[in-house]
Amino acid sequence: MTTPESGPDWEIVSVPRAWHDAHPPTARPRLKFFWDVFTISLLVVTILCALVTGFTVLGGMLFPGPGPTVLALGLGVVFAAVVWFIVSRTLLYRGTPVLLALAAILWGVTGGVVLGGFTSSEHLSELAVGWGTPQIAWSLAGAWPEETAKALGVVLLMFAGRTWWNRAWHGLVAGVLVGVGFEAFENALYAISLAPTHAVSDVQGVLEMWLIRLVAGPLLHALCTGLVGYAIGVALLRADLTGVQRVGWVLGGWGAGFAVHALWNLIPDWEKDSTAAGLIRMSLVWVGGTAVLVTIWVHSHREARAAADAGMYPVVTVYRKRPVAGVPMTGLPGVPGMPGYPQYPWYPGYPPAAPLPGYPVVPAQQWPQHPQQGPQQYPQHPPRWPDPRQH
Repeated sequence: MTTPESGPDWEIVSVPRAWHDAHPPTARPRLKFFWDVFTISLLVVTILCALVTGFTVLGGMLFPGPGPTVLALGLGVVFAAVVWFIVSRTLLYRGTPVLLALAAILWGVTGGVVLGGFTSSEHLSELAVGWGTPQIAWSLAGAWPEETAKALGVVLLMFAGRTWWNRAWHGLVAGVLVGVGFEAFENALYAISLAPTHAVSDVQGVLEMWLIRLVAGPLLHALCTGLVGYAIGVALLRADLTGVQRVGWVLGGWGAGFAVHALWNLIPDWEKDSTAAGLIRMSLVWVGGTAVLVTIWVHSHREARAAADAGMYPVVTVYRKRPVAGVPMTGLPGVPGMPGYPQYPWYPGYPPAAPLPGYPVVPAQQWPQHPQQGPQQYPQHPPRWPDPRQH
């Protein structure tokens, strides 16, 4: 159990999800998105970028036609759904609401594609050619804006969904889901654009392009943004870091995702006459990046497993406005500071650190039981969000 710093106008309490769910729905705080500038920005940008991607889809309906376009998009939906289903079965995902996961995938489809692909890619490619280094044109045009746009989505999602995403590994989950959404729509766009070039049929062109994209660098965007997302999660949620260290984590994570993406898109001169050299380079980049991501995932899984076994994961964070001074307290359940307000029971094996606003007294025998005895057995890092008044 951890209680982050609270400002004078806010009370922030984190409790195990099982403890929260042990109370009747009408007698516990409601879990919801925290509506501030981050959540509003996430919603507005997603909607605006969805309009742009919608016009792109309408263009595909005209040429090459509704058949290939619907097929390409349908395969994208299936691809994203399958990956989401696999991720949702993992321990790191546990406690994530479907709406938050959907928001992450939608950011990849909308904000990631539009901000990352439709804004500065062409200009960066021309810049690389102007420097006399066309070999890095695709690296700059693809990796730089796309990883930045996807990272922006992870930041917005982590703040918007802070009620449920309150551990460093949730940045990893957010990054993977954003990358999956981006990759699903990008693959569909390639299939729609190149389908007419197939010698037999547009439909067969869509199928073959999807197959090529799945085989050549599978889940590349999920890999890159997963690295970036984990670093963002650490920077936001580790309590033992200085400001400089947090910035270092963000820059280092973004650099790792950018490096994998840029090296994948690189077109060195020595590969012009050797297809094998290009395949070897891409294989090494993909395997190396995947090895790093898997290592992070396994490490995070061990932390999450220790927390879950101790009854400390998943955790939900409740944000409540403090009552205004002078307002009558009578008849307002869950308001702290009332004279004689009872001390709340704590989770089994955990001494009470402070009253928990919004939760009624529940007999201990009704609480879920867990084998471990105290949070001191699990050296986790508490979430540390900024003062909500500064959002």
